[in-house]
Amino acid sequence: MVAVRMREIVVGLVVVGGVMAGLAGCAPVDSSTGDTGSDSGDTTTEESADDGASADFVTVSGTGTYAIGVDIPLGGFQLQGEPDAQPEGCTWAILDADGGVTFENQGQYVFLTDIPEAVTFETAGCPDWEQFE
Repeated sequence: MVAVRMREIVVGLVVVGGVMAGLAGCAPVDSSTGDTGSDSGDTTTEESADDGASADFVTVSGTGTYAIGVDIPLGGFQLQGEPDAQPEGCTWAILDADGGVTFENQGQYVFLTDIPEAVTFETAGCPDWEQFE
């Protein structure tokens, strides 16, 4: 079941269009109140050249809560430093609109796509997340 859902997410990423531009000034969201704030995580934007084209990629704090597609852009993210596995004490989850877990702790990579079940990305105790696509 998990493999099927991950495949749906990857397919969703391809359908959405591959590389998505990062949002400058992303701020984490408190999912219980919907208020944005900068006290639970930081984001930065980096420019990367791929075949001569420039794209903005986002780095988000390894501890924070982010509204997918609003506070954190759609795309693929990896833990900074490219560890071989998800570090001990690092947890993450993709939550639905009711706060239920859709995906969680499935390694050092996460793909955020435009599907109704993926509303919030929550991460704690992790290295920063770097967008790579």
